[in-house]
Parts: sequence; C-alpha cells; structure tokens
Amino acid sequence: MPQPEGQPKYNDLIDIIIQSSQKTIDVLQKDGSVTKEQIIDDDTIWWKTGSVNSNAFGRFAFLLKELERMALECVNYMHKDRALQMAHIIMEIGLSYRRSIDAKSSESQRNAQNSQSTLIDKINKNKVERVYTMKDQMNKSLLSGFLGRDREKDEEND
Repeated sequence: MPQPEGQPKYNDLIDIIIQSSQKTIDVLQKDGSVTKEQIIDDDTIWWKTGSVNSNAFGRFAFLLKELERMALECVNYMHKDRALQMAHIIMEIGLSYRRSIDAKSSESQRNAQNSQSTLIDKINKNKVERVYTMKDQMNKSLLSGFLGRDREKDEEND
C-alpha cells in the first residue's frame, strides 16, 4: 500500500508498538469516583523494541521483572532502612541487566548466510537487509536465480 507523500513508512510500525503497549489504569477523581484511563506503559515499549536474537529472551524478561518486583516487597519483610538499601541494590542490578540488553540490541550481525539489523538500522533503512546465496536459489530455477528475480520481488515489496 503506497504511503502519502511526506509521511514516513515507519509510522505504521510506531502506531502498532504504541497501541500494543497501552495499559488501563484506575484514576481517582476529586469527587471520589474512579475512572479508567489508558496510558502508554514505558516498560512494555522498552521490551518490545529490544532486539535480542535468543529463544531465552522471554524467560529472561520474566525473571528480571520478578527480581525487580522483589525490590518492592522488601519493605514487607525487613526493617524499613534495610529494605530501602536492599531495594536500591536490586534495582541497580536490574539496571545493569537492562543496559546489557540495550548493548546486545545495538549489535548488528552480518555473515554469508544471515543478517540481523539493529532497530536503528531498520528505521534508517526502512527495511531489513536480506542476504541471498546461491544455495537458496538452487531450489528454484537456475536461470531465475542468476537473474535475481526473487531479489527483485523482495525489493518491490519493500
């Protein structure tokens, strides 16, 4: 679907990320009533935009969030001063893990068989780089592979 002139193609992606990252909260009004409002969950956006190529990433996300939740629970199980110290230590550990995820998300990998672009690469190039090898083309017609017809189809779809 062609985009209107002057409108970047990645707006659709941003809209999808924002809409899927909203959460509903209860807001107490001045008169004592409660209304529901939708807000953007910053944490969800951060997790969605991380680009870590690992089948263990989802489990790691769960464990990190549970570790950070324990920081909030400290005040229920120990003296307030000690609980605040412990909570601060736990949150700093969580921050270190988050920075390591950011660093991993910033890596781009390219080799003969595969490529993994970063989020910034994807926005700047507005496409994911594809690597074509003759092995991929051998399953198809030899002439089509040499002429690069599949590559041309992908370029038209972008």
